[in-house]
Amino acid sequence: MRAAVFVFILLLSFFGRSQTGRETRIDSLENALKMAEHDTTRVLVLSELARSYGGVDSLKCFKNGFKAIALSEKINYLRGMADANINLAGGYLDYFDVENAKKYFEVGNRLADKLVAKDSSPANMKIWLRGYYNLGVAYGYEGDVAKEIEYAAKTIPIAQQMGDKLFVANGNTNLAIKYNGLSLLDKSYEMFKISQKQFQEIGTPEDLLYHSLSFAICLSAMDSLAQMKTLLDIAKKNLDKIPNSYYRGSYYAELGNYYGRSGQYDKALEALNTSYEFYQGKKSHPHLKLLYQRYAKTYDKIGDFEKAKAYTLKYINFTDSEHSPSDKVGSYFMLAKYEAELDNYKEAYHYLRDFVIAVDSIRVRQLGNDMQQLEIQYKTATKEKEILALKNEKNEAALALERKRSQTFMLGAVASILSLLLFIGFYAYNQKLRRARKQEEQREAEVSLLKQEQQNKIFSAMIEGQEKERKRLAIDLHDGLGGRLSGISLNLSKLNKDEPKEYPKAQLQKVTKDLNDALTELRSIARNMMPETLVKFGLQAALKDYCSSMTGNGTKVTLQFYGTEKGISLNQQVTMYRVIQELINNAVKHAKATEVLVQYMRDGNRVDITVEDNGIGLNKTDFEEKEGGMGISNLRTRVAYLKGDLEFHSEENEGTTVNVQITVDAA
Repeated sequence: MRAAVFVFILLLSFFGRSQTGRETRIDSLENALKMAEHDTTRVLVLSELARSYGGVDSLKCFKNGFKAIALSEKINYLRGMADANINLAGGYLDYFDVENAKKYFEVGNRLADKLVAKDSSPANMKIWLRGYYNLGVAYGYEGDVAKEIEYAAKTIPIAQQMGDKLFVANGNTNLAIKYNGLSLLDKSYEMFKISQKQFQEIGTPEDLLYHSLSFAICLSAMDSLAQMKTLLDIAKKNLDKIPNSYYRGSYYAELGNYYGRSGQYDKALEALNTSYEFYQGKKSHPHLKLLYQRYAKTYDKIGDFEKAKAYTLKYINFTDSEHSPSDKVGSYFMLAKYEAELDNYKEAYHYLRDFVIAVDSIRVRQLGNDMQQLEIQYKTATKEKEILALKNEKNEAALALERKRSQTFMLGAVASILSLLLFIGFYAYNQKLRRARKQEEQREAEVSLLKQEQQNKIFSAMIEGQEKERKRLAIDLHDGLGGRLSGISLNLSKLNKDEPKEYPKAQLQKVTKDLNDALTELRSIARNMMPETLVKFGLQAALKDYCSSMTGNGTKVTLQFYGTEKGISLNQQVTMYRVIQELINNAVKHAKATEVLVQYMRDGNRVDITVEDNGIGLNKTDFEEKEGGMGISNLRTRVAYLKGDLEFHSEENEGTTVNVQITVDAA
């Protein structure tokens, strides 16, 4: 029976990943996908749809997951690639395809490592946590419990530091489930009590339902039926809050288990029937395997051995054909018992023979006696004399067989001990190598960090020097050459007013106009080199002024400024201004755009800048040529100085969108 409980534990481990109100969430995501304007948004919505359809609709789960991966790779969107691979892996895990689940978890986790190395924001860390934790779950399904607990120990403390209470509660519950599967019931009970308090604080009805059913299984194993009923009552209260919950079948299966162990067999069968109706249309659903075992045990206690035998046969012949040795031993023994109770001694003999083959050799003596007694009962009616004559011969053969098996067992035990010692030595050596590799990786990371810091200092010094030189040159142009040109203009204007007959008036007016144009251009150059508005009034005012100056002659530049530049250093503001200035110039001069949208959004230390135009766009060849030019190279240098990322999204004749994500030094 313990094996059946373990199957149910696995199912709960899978289903614990789902969200409350899943149908509502799926509808909301489908609508969001229809309205999504940007590819990055589409990737994240498709990925979340794959996660939400897991365990519900396999076709839609994998369809959305593969779409999300393909689109994220097309636009080189790192966060989308990590999230999509991890969610697709979760879908495979929902359908017990552990090999594919591990493959996509490993790909997604490598991408998540790169993602959090660049940006360890809470949203990115949650992707990282989900990937590594569920990779451990996948190892657990293969029986590698040590690996599963290792990944749990790696992720849960980080989630706790981040304040992700729901992740911690789920993690503690799954650890409790794992301890229960290992028969460490005291440890399992302790972990369940911890996660129970956590779920009561922040859990949804579905979280509480998941936890209560899992805890009830542990209490059943501890023979604590009163506490088990209390947990089942909590589960029922939360089940009633969730229409069409897929936990309905699980709840009634455990309720049937409780009533059966309490001696209330009619109620037990009623609850099991309700659970069976829930899974009846899903003939290959693993939960039916558990129900067949529960039915058999209940009918056994009632004394209906015919039905107990029928359900045991359904269990042992279940479509998944995956039964542990303990499953087979227990099932064959119970079938032998039922056939004996029904006076079918021949069938009982055959089942008991299968039981003997499957059971541990240590129990051969007792099992041989049971087999001998059943064999005598089977042959009494027709061959009583023959059995009596051969009895001694049978006993001697059984004794010889027992001695031979005992010797085999001893040899196997010695071989097992030697294998264990070899494994321990190999494991210790492997751990030593792993620690050495880890230390080497840490040293390489430290060197890389130092190189990055040095590079940032070089960028900072370079750009700061450029800006100082620009400011000096702007002052010189404005106060020096600008002053002289203004004086010339005034003198020529004065001569024009005096109207000397010896000077041609038309030519003088042309010279005056040329000088005025030169003065206007000079002031424009000085403003571009060091915008006075930015120094006096800040980034928002400077951008507003520049966008206004670029609007005209069939071009409209719109600025949307959300947040503030407060606390951002002047050097960083000037660099942001230069980046946006260059992007607007590219859109107007090179992309021939008539509409340009500039968005500045700040959230804490994070600044997102988007410049979107309706210009001619770039094909792949054009973009590669532009990428090699100084313009985009300078943009990337400035963005790197700001500790940011620069992304281009462009299609020929469909415009260009440039996203800049910056981490500023402000608190």
